[in-house]
Amino acid sequence: MDIIKKLLRLFWINILWIIGCIPVITIGVSTCAAYAVTLRLADDDDEVSSFGGIARRFFKAYKQDLLQGILILIFTAVTFGLGGYFIYLAWDSGLNIIKIGLLAGYFLVVLIFNFYSYPLIARYSNSFANTLRNSVALFAQYANSSLKTLGIVIAELVILYLTRYAFFAGFVILPAVIFYTVSLTVKDIFLRLENPAPVEEENTESENEGDEPSE
Repeated sequence: MDIIKKLLRLFWINILWIIGCIPVITIGVSTCAAYAVTLRLADDDDEVSSFGGIARRFFKAYKQDLLQGILILIFTAVTFGLGGYFIYLAWDSGLNIIKIGLLAGYFLVVLIFNFYSYPLIARYSNSFANTLRNSVALFAQYANSSLKTLGIVIAELVILYLTRYAFFAGFVILPAVIFYTVSLTVKDIFLRLENPAPVEEENTESENEGDEPSE
């Protein structure tokens, strides 16, 4: 029953996301707003326990993250667009192992810059440059969980692509499922950063006296 409720909420988030994407230039804004909801959904927050609460949270985040959402969309479009151009050049001149390796490296870097940027915008107020920097830092610090989540997201994207044979039926819910998948990993990382565990003392009671955990 809980699974059905969660799927219905994800379906509703997806509808809101699609509506928010209609101007096209606001795709990034809508994605950040969707993350603002799925991060709370992953944390079982009462604020998003109803359809009304989900809509209120979505549109509140939509307004708050308007500028940052447009900037991150431009960044994503430019970096992936360049990747597409590099693929065209490599294909036109003949692919080889070195070119494939360079392309794979480029797209990995692009993914690292983009992967946490959207949920970071949804969660925190920061400059755009710092958001990109923090996305890279989080991916590096939590590389294992990041790569596992990235693998799941890639599988979900493949499924989404394959739904083109059924008139892209996957767009009804899969984008929100992808946001929720990332949110399950991200919310734990954010909680660790916001609530750092106290350092265990091992016979050094006076050594760290007066120190406070860094924010």
